[in-house]
Amino acid sequence: MRRCSATSSASDCGAARHIMNLIPCPGCGALFAPLDGPTHRYLGASAGCWALSWSLTLAGPPDQELLAQSKVPDREVIVPRSTSTIPVEPLIGDAYAVQHHGEDSPQAIQSVAGHLLNMHGIITGQTTTPRWALGRALRIRGVFHKLEPPPLGSALTIRRLFPGAAMQVTRSDYVWSVYNTWIALHRSTVERWYERYVTPD
Repeated sequence: MRRCSATSSASDCGAARHIMNLIPCPGCGALFAPLDGPTHRYLGASAGCWALSWSLTLAGPPDQELLAQSKVPDREVIVPRSTSTIPVEPLIGDAYAVQHHGEDSPQAIQSVAGHLLNMHGIITGQTTTPRWALGRALRIRGVFHKLEPPPLGSALTIRRLFPGAAMQVTRSDYVWSVYNTWIALHRSTVERWYERYVTPD
């Protein structure tokens, strides 16, 4: 383990302290150094995790200091291996929003339901149009209830998509992992919601 000594620079000691004081993201469990930065107003992501997510949506290089001061959880997670040919990489934003489910606000509940229904529509082959199911689900407010989230750390995190993870995974792996953990708990509810609030004209 790296330690600060009398000969260490102040910056080295600061970096070492950050690594020893990593805080789990409340949504996914990935570990990040304390960061005084912006967060989403209803997604349950830490400032560090939220900052890293922008590297996915903007397709830009991740902040190297942020990567150096973060790590994946120690909990073992099975990497899903799907034989499906359905392209799920475009659903990475939906997967992130579902995984970082937030609290009990109407916006957070609506977000989880809408994004999970959007994933469900594409993955089950009921639509091939991105965000179609999401738009349909959000037409009516207040019809969804909070879904109990899976245990923290039970799905892959986006931190595994970047260098520094013991085992990197693909975007598709991440999407499938989040979907599988949530659908295992709420399949009947999601299917009922899809039939009631997405499919009808």
